[in-house]
This record gives sequence, C-alpha cells and structure tokens, in this order.
Amino acid sequence: MSGRNQVKNLGRKYYLIDTENVGDRWLDMPGKIRRKDRIIAFYTEHHSKHLEEFLMKQVHNPKILWLECAAGNNALDYQLIGVLSYLVAKHPKASFCIYSNDKDYQSAIDFWKSRGIKIRRKGFEIKNKKKNKKKKAQKGKNSVVEISPQKKMIPAAAAGEKIAGRGKLTEEQYVTEIAKSVPVSNLGGWYQALTAILGQEKGRDWYLKIRDDSELQETLSKYCTGDEYFRGVNLIATVLDVHDLDVAKAEDAYRIIRSHNRKNLKAIKADFDKRFGKRQQGYFKALRPLIRVIKGK
Repeated sequence: MSGRNQVKNLGRKYYLIDTENVGDRWLDMPGKIRRKDRIIAFYTEHHSKHLEEFLMKQVHNPKILWLECAAGNNALDYQLIGVLSYLVAKHPKASFCIYSNDKDYQSAIDFWKSRGIKIRRKGFEIKNKKKNKKKKAQKGKNSVVEISPQKKMIPAAAAGEKIAGRGKLTEEQYVTEIAKSVPVSNLGGWYQALTAILGQEKGRDWYLKIRDDSELQETLSKYCTGDEYFRGVNLIATVLDVHDLDVAKAEDAYRIIRSHNRKNLKAIKADFDKRFGKRQQGYFKALRPLIRVIKGK
C-alpha cells in the first residue's frame, strides 16, 4: 500500500453492522458519520421489510457498502469477521467498530487489539417501549394471534408443564409461544424459530407474514415480557413439544446450552448425551438450529 493511501485512510472509521443481530436500530447512522467514514451493512435474505426499503433509498450512498451474506447458523458472523480481517490488512491505520449485541465477537476484537488495531464492539440496549394507544384493528384482521399477554409470568420450570398439558398446539398457538421467547426485533431469530417449529414451508410463510405486517409485530411484541431464563426455557419446551420429546427436560437443555459457547456444538452435544443418553439424540437435533437464538444473540 502506498504512502499516499496510508495518509488517505488515516483516521477513517469502518462500521461493520450485524443486521441479523441489531435489526434496523442503526439506520440513523449514515447522517451522523463523517464523509470519509464507511458503513458496511451485512444482511441476509431474512432481512426486514424496513431494511429493504432503506437499502433501496440508500443504494447509491457512498458511505454505505451493502453485503448480502449466506444465511445459516453463524454464517453472517464468519463472513463479517472475514471482511474485517481483509480491511485490517488493507487499512491498518483505520479504526473499526462492530455493531452487534453478540459478545462472541470479543475474541476477534481482543486478537486485533493485541496487535495495535483500534477496534471495539457497540451494542444496542433492547427496551420495551411504551407505545401510544392505537385504534383497535378491525375484527378478525390479526385474529390468528389472540391478544392476551400475561401480566404475571409463570416460573420457568412451569413453562414446559403448561405446554405439555395443552396437547398439540395450533400454528397460531406455536407462534404465540415463540412470541413469548423471541423479541420481534430479532427477525432472524424468528425465522429460525418458525422454521424449526413449523417446518421450512409453513415457517417461511409465517415469517413473511410477520415481517411485512407492522401491526402484527406490535401485537406479538406484547407477549415477550419474561426474563431471559423464562424465554429460553419456554422456547426449548415449545420445540421439544412439536418433536414429541419430553418437555420436562427443557430446563436441563437450557442450562447445557447456556453453559457453552454457542459455536462449540461438540461440547453441547456431548453434554446432551451425558444428560439424556446417547440414544436420545433427538434432543440435540431438534434444538441445534436454535442454539444461536437460545444463547441470546
């Protein structure tokens, strides 16, 4: 790299956006950064409708580079780290910021920091916003999901018992259980949960319906009021129920998953084998697609 290019890139900041994690909460950034800084937005086919509209408006903005990534468990993370490594090698005098709530990026950040690279991670605090009262939707518009969010959350241990005692749930009821476990702001997590529970075709149909309906999103957001522990156990119990597995083991499964790095699938599987028996591999197989969601990315 020539000395001229080093001077040109001195002080430039690169913002790498994990949109699968932070959703649309970064969209005001282009107007706040300097002309010489750059935003690299990593997204997958499961992006929100709002992001798609924003992309169309900003497609010619020289401050933003749009990179569509292959979808899959951890796929976007690996692609982001790959681009980061390329940028560090090409522009070692620049500074870098990963926009994500995923703490698993920290090992890569520490690696580059130890080599003199200016790099950090910035997360977004997820708050339950109080919304203004709106007119009730016409009867039947969003009747697929009943609006009855719990005022008092049941203990996490009772989540599995409640689901098990209801018999097989309808599609709408499974969607409601997902809503209790996954914030609507995490559309990537919703896609993983819907396809894992309802199957690829029905799950994608529900995902597109939710992604494109802001009123339905608002309705579903009212269910997600429990703490992280309850949400995780409830999601696992829902998955086990649909696969005809013992939902009473949801808490044990949650503790195993939370005790490991989400990328260490071998260790998670080994603990599942110890706890549930090697012949009971259906538990790991059923929950594997959702490990990332359960870990809270």
